[in-house]
Amino acid sequence: MRLIYLSAVTVILFSAACSRPVDTAQLVNNEAALPSSFQFEAKGLTKVITSSINRKQATMSTLYGNEQAFQHALTKADSSYPNGAVLALVTWKQQEDQHWFGANIPGTLQSIELVQINGNTTAYEQFTGTELTPSPHTDSALVSRRTRYILDEKPAVTP
Repeated sequence: MRLIYLSAVTVILFSAACSRPVDTAQLVNNEAALPSSFQFEAKGLTKVITSSINRKQATMSTLYGNEQAFQHALTKADSSYPNGAVLALVTWKQQEDQHWFGANIPGTLQSIELVQINGNTTAYEQFTGTELTPSPHTDSALVSRRTRYILDEKPAVTP
């Protein structure tokens, strides 16, 4: 039995020693990068509130917020965000991770949905595709449903 374990360890060590080093440029997922023209950081959208995966559509999303939205999400249990809060739901198509067996990572950018709270009004905008083309919405029910979905997202619990 000891001989089997020793043989297995030897095979594993030889396999690891024979692998080629990975080019560090391959470790950066440039396909999922947001276009600099969107000015994500300039809008203050630097705080991650939560993330989700839609297995049916093979997408993954991250909800970002500015400081007001982030603080509200951490301290309140409701969706009544304060004036000046901005939320952005960024959605990517999933792709297989080349460096981690069985894992999926963000791939092509699908959309960014912005919700801005200005006093008693809530503004919704959607940008689609890798170039983030503004999407005009004439369906008020869809806008209302998407706005409510974004505002109702609960923050991820962190240790």
